[in-house]
Amino acid sequence: MPAVASSDGAAVDATGRTRNQAYALWPPVRRSRRDHKPNEPLPQLELRSHRCSASAGQHRARSGRSGLSSVHVGELPGRGHVRRQRSDCALHGLSVNKGSASLAHLALAGFLLCFCTPGSLEAQDSDWSTYLGDPGRRHYSELDQINRDNVDELEVAWVYDSGEARGGGSTMYTSPLIVDGVLYGLSPRLVAFALNAATGEELWRHDPGGSGAAQRGLMWWQDEDRARLFYTAGRELIALDASTGEPVEEFGENGRLDLTPSRQSGPFSITVPGIIFEDLIVLGFSTGEGDRSHAGVIRAYSAINGDLVWQFNSLPLVGGLGSETWADGALETAGGANNWTGMALDVERELLFVPTGSATPDFYGASRLGDNLFANCLLALDARTGELRWYFQALRHDLWDRDFPSPPTLVQLERDGAVIDAVAVTTKSGHLFVFDRDTGESLYEIEEVETLPSNLPGEVASRSQPVSTVAFTRQTFEITTRNQDAVDFVNDVIKDLDQRPWAPPTLAGTLIYPAYDGGAEWGGSAFDPNSNRLILNAQEIGGIVRLYEIPVGFSNRNVYAENCGACHGIDRQGTDVGPSLVDIGDRLSRGQIARVMREGRGRMPGFEHLNEIERTAALNHILSPESVAEDPPSTEVDYAFAGYLRVRDHEGLPGNTPPWGTLNSIDLATGEIDWQVPFGDYPDQEGSGYGAESYGGPVVTATGLIFIGATPDRKIRAYDVSDGKMLWQADLPAAGFATPAMYSVDGQQYVVIAAGGGRMGPPSGTEYIAFSLPN
Repeated sequence: MPAVASSDGAAVDATGRTRNQAYALWPPVRRSRRDHKPNEPLPQLELRSHRCSASAGQHRARSGRSGLSSVHVGELPGRGHVRRQRSDCALHGLSVNKGSASLAHLALAGFLLCFCTPGSLEAQDSDWSTYLGDPGRRHYSELDQINRDNVDELEVAWVYDSGEARGGGSTMYTSPLIVDGVLYGLSPRLVAFALNAATGEELWRHDPGGSGAAQRGLMWWQDEDRARLFYTAGRELIALDASTGEPVEEFGENGRLDLTPSRQSGPFSITVPGIIFEDLIVLGFSTGEGDRSHAGVIRAYSAINGDLVWQFNSLPLVGGLGSETWADGALETAGGANNWTGMALDVERELLFVPTGSATPDFYGASRLGDNLFANCLLALDARTGELRWYFQALRHDLWDRDFPSPPTLVQLERDGAVIDAVAVTTKSGHLFVFDRDTGESLYEIEEVETLPSNLPGEVASRSQPVSTVAFTRQTFEITTRNQDAVDFVNDVIKDLDQRPWAPPTLAGTLIYPAYDGGAEWGGSAFDPNSNRLILNAQEIGGIVRLYEIPVGFSNRNVYAENCGACHGIDRQGTDVGPSLVDIGDRLSRGQIARVMREGRGRMPGFEHLNEIERTAALNHILSPESVAEDPPSTEVDYAFAGYLRVRDHEGLPGNTPPWGTLNSIDLATGEIDWQVPFGDYPDQEGSGYGAESYGGPVVTATGLIFIGATPDRKIRAYDVSDGKMLWQADLPAAGFATPAMYSVDGQQYVVIAAGGGRMGPPSGTEYIAFSLPN
């Protein structure tokens, strides 16, 4: 092995390595094991005031209530208007809990208030200054005011309407940041705003322009003199003064930096926060699934002025590091191997853990033969230089779009009496991998499984794949038994599909389980350091991978298929991702459709990378597929993906047996599932107990609670981390497809979530809702 592997094109020495291990490319720096050391400690709570502030959770009379409690958020006010959900007593500083308090009780309370000392009941603030809680993406809060005994008393503290929704299926995935009592968030149109985190009152807003896009969070940077808020909007990185919301003029061009790579002209956006390390901002990006995708690269920029500091080519350069795993000429046209999910940082080791996506084109890989490093990999990079330390490839020559779906989670587990610092990463296939952070050694057994060959011309599937022995979903499709109509319908859907494990894509279609969205999804996993458990939500629904042949000759249908077919279907009938385009000309003019194609709308990105001829060709096929003039012919047959299709029954519900969504606790020491419960419901199946698809992750607290939204039934819930029992739930105005944030202001603990909806039927929303205990 070479002493150091850099991103400058040094070759990888594969001598003597087995195919299912992580490959360490430098002598690891061994550090002593530390008993009971948190992975990335949250900052110590800073004392803001010496005034006495009795904790509502510790110094109120208890009501004796137990079990499940429900809270409902009613009609919501307009943008900027704050709705305070407090009783008259609470607003006047006195909390009388479920009944009348005796004179003796009041006298005792007065005595305590008069004689408490500055060192006893300090009013404290606790920040949530990093996406998902800390750089290790642990989703963990050390706050302890809200606990198992009082969580059922949570009520709405405030509601903030962030502004106008986007057109189409507007969503709002943002997990906000909270620093020094100020909450920073984004609207569906990516208008940034700052609020008083205790009241929800607006402090400032910044509108970057544009129609908005999906974005899961923001980034915070500060030094002794400056504090900056960073976030990405489409292809730009935006820097704002945290105190005013004004652009930072010395960063980029007046606070904006265009991040578009120069190699390709395909779709490009950044929908997840990067990593702040000292004065660096480390970012990946999202791109398309076709042959116009950008080549993956991890880049670090200066937080001071936006200059590029280092980059790692996760899609190798020709002749560069990892290029020997590609066929000759393949890298000249390939794309992908990009980090679209976000990443995690071990601050002490100065190590970035970066999951990468699949290589493109996704589902037909004849143009990219080989194992395709560094696609479908977990990379360990030096945060200061971008040099590669070790990597593990979870899927070689991916033909199913089964890349890593979420940021890794820094965890700890105990083996042979020693505490091991590890990194955990989950997959769309429902498997869990856990590696030693220093060496990349797998802490679970990985099996090498034989796969199946492809029958498509030019395609060569990998002969085997590494599979973790730890799975948190079923691995075999089981047809629904809900009713006979559902059974008959699903049987008809799947009868011609290849249902063998590892069957590659075909023209007839292949059934994969779980489908494209997992298994695990982008919300990520939480780590409970008190029990060394990993907490994650998962979903189970079958998917269909079907290809269609693009005949020799460029055609309008070809352009449509490559750019629109995956979402809207090859026959324009729509898929689970995009609506039907049949008869769209009756609803929109040609000019209106062309504008949507250029600028995007809702979840659909703009296709400004298409030239006018290509855009016209796709538009012609959308409006008049039967009357398109013949196009100049190409010389080779190609294959394209027929769209993201799930196996559903006649009522649109998953065609497999429940549960369709689960919440899980995994013992990291053994890999065993500690408990698993059905999670959420579809809107028309409330109370069924079947579970549902979910988007957004959990947060775990020091008091043994799990807070999570994520489901289409418009709920936020609290569970007991010890057994998965639901302890509390509240209705939201729209589904909370986002990860909650946890913080405290003046000793009062809050949990806040963005309710943006816009998927799987529920309405779109624009509100942020904060919950806390009565004052």
